[in-house]
Amino acid sequence: MITSNSKQSLRELSLSRRCRLPFEEILRRSLLVQQRFIILPEFASASSLALYSSFRNEVLTDRIFSRAVFEGKEVFFPRVVRGEPHLEFFRVNEKEELSPGSYDILEPPENGEPREVGDFDCLVVPGVAFDMSGARIGYGKGYYDRALNGAGCPIIIALAFDFQVLGEDLPTSEHDIKMDSVVTETRVIRF
Repeated sequence: MITSNSKQSLRELSLSRRCRLPFEEILRRSLLVQQRFIILPEFASASSLALYSSFRNEVLTDRIFSRAVFEGKEVFFPRVVRGEPHLEFFRVNEKEELSPGSYDILEPPENGEPREVGDFDCLVVPGVAFDMSGARIGYGKGYYDRALNGAGCPIIIALAFDFQVLGEDLPTSEHDIKMDSVVTETRVIRF
């Protein structure tokens, strides 16, 4: 039986380990993850993709963003809809367009119409912990699960550090969305 206590315990353990990493180590490991992501065929063939703004020592996405813009790809970032528990995605052409929003995470301005999740070729998501079947534990608010549930999802790729991919099966709920792949410093895990 899935309990919120076991999910919360795994979340706290993984977050604690990630938050203890010095920023220099986050930079070094993130560079390796991003280099591995950029050579994926999913990135090469994508004309539009959604990224996230790093928060609480998540894998950084700056290099992916720069490379995507350089290659002429459309890049979108999520914005939390105030008063509602869901995300909307807006196009970003320069990182300077992002500013602190909900939870102090950098978000795009509400420029134009938001893009539907199903319109992306690839969606890159953060997470707290993953397992070898593609299950993901996030921060517990469910924003990405709601955004992706029934949306005619694109390819969903998570970026994580090796220690965030656990050997044990994670407790999941029926609304939890599984990843297509997880990219770490040392490997690409496909499901």
